[in-house]
This record gives sequence, C-alpha cells and structure tokens, in this order.
Amino acid sequence: MTEASEPAVATWRVQTRENARLAYEVRGDGMPLLALHGAYSARGEVRGFLEPMLDGLPVRRVYVDLPGHGESRPSDGVDGAQGVLDLVDRLLQEEGIDGRFLLLGHSFGGLVARAVAARNPDRVAGLALLCPYLDGPQRPAQPSVVRDDGVSADLERAQRDAYEGYFVVRTAETLARFREAVAPASGEVDDAVFERALDALDADAGVIEAPVLVACGRQDGWVGWERQQDLGTVYPRATVVTVADAGHALPHERPALVAALLADWLAQAGV
Repeated sequence: MTEASEPAVATWRVQTRENARLAYEVRGDGMPLLALHGAYSARGEVRGFLEPMLDGLPVRRVYVDLPGHGESRPSDGVDGAQGVLDLVDRLLQEEGIDGRFLLLGHSFGGLVARAVAARNPDRVAGLALLCPYLDGPQRPAQPSVVRDDGVSADLERAQRDAYEGYFVVRTAETLARFREAVAPASGEVDDAVFERALDALDADAGVIEAPVLVACGRQDGWVGWERQQDLGTVYPRATVVTVADAGHALPHERPALVAALLADWLAQAGV
C-alpha cells in the first residue's frame, strides 16, 4: 500500500504454478533495477528509502514482494530456491527485461539478489548489497546503541520493541522513517515458504564482472559486517564499505551516505 501523499501505483503479479507468485510494482523509466527487501518485511520498506535516493535518475525501479511476504502470499506453491528464481525469471520476461539489468538487495534480499546474479552473470549491469545476509553462521556485531534520544518512549510496546530491535540510531528522523517505511511493510510472513526459499539458494555460482557495492553497518546486530568484507574477494569489481555508527537499518540511519554510494555505483554501471 502506498502512502497517501504518493500517486497510486498498480500491483502486478507473475505466477509459475498454483500459489507460486510474485507481486511487484514498477516506477520510473530507464535502466531496470530489481529491488529486493529483507526477511519479515515487504517491498514498501525498500521503496521508502530508495525512492528519494534515485529521484531524477534514469532508473526503472521494480519493487518485489518476495515469496511468503507482503502481497506475494499465499506462496506455498513455491518449490524452494529454484522456484524463487523461476519466478524472478518470469517477472523479467513479463516486464520485457531481456537485456542488462541492475539488482539491489537489503538483508535477505541481498542473498536472493546474489543468487539471481549468479544465474544471470552476463546480464547483470550492477549488484548492490546493503547489509546482506550470507548463508551459513552469522557473525552479528555486539549490541551497541549509537544514539538514543528517547523518541520511542511513547510508542506502544510492540512498536517500541520493533523499532529498538532494528535501529541503533534512535532519533526523531529515524523514528519518522520507521513509521513511514518500516512499520507499514512489516506483517505476517509465511515462515514455511521463507525457509524453503533459503534452502539451496546458490549465491556463489558464476562470475559477476559488473560493479558491485557492498555496504554494511558496523553495529549490525543481525548479520554483522566481518564476513561481508570477504565479498570483496568474490567480486572483482566490488566496493566494500563498512559504515561506523550504523546498524542493520543502515539505509534508514545513514541515507545521505548510502545515496552517495549508490550514485557512484550507478555511474560505474553506466547509468
């Protein structure tokens, strides 16, 4: 659901079998960019932080609800990781994206984006990974609050727990972003579908020669930042940035910096 101040944008769906579907929306024109959200979220969160960053740029943004999330439910017909990638292929076909395209993923969406890139190495114009989840044991940072202005005191308990569990920078600005982009995108998730999607999701096959951006928060208590630095050896054109004073909500907590990093990445990709 878009915010009231925004123009209505149609939700589209592709399907590969019964109850195996992806819901998505498209904004803008130019180089196609497939934007993928994290676990237990939906496309509205990525749209919320990415739209201001790409304002005025010739990028056609395709915001996707991953299986089991948002309007891509029910998705119980998705047959594991292969089924997820097949749905992405169908989306690309339906949208007429038969050439090169960009990929951006936040958190779990980063793992999916890497798997899509591995399946289409010659078609990927650029890959951006924000606080990406990596398969295997996680190395989260020690819990560390960077700033707390007490702005969450008036939130209901569930909302306060969600905000404080995600944000390590707790200011009026980040609370507004939580309310506008994060909270509306949070909702029921089909855990069984999510777990199947994780199974055998191969993100390491194939060689990606395109520009790759990896940006992580040093205070990320969910997925950490140390293992993500190794992606610099996986991708020959990778820029790897670990951002101080930010956590897993990096694009919400340091939007100006993330916007600058994305602008540089897009320029490398020829946008």
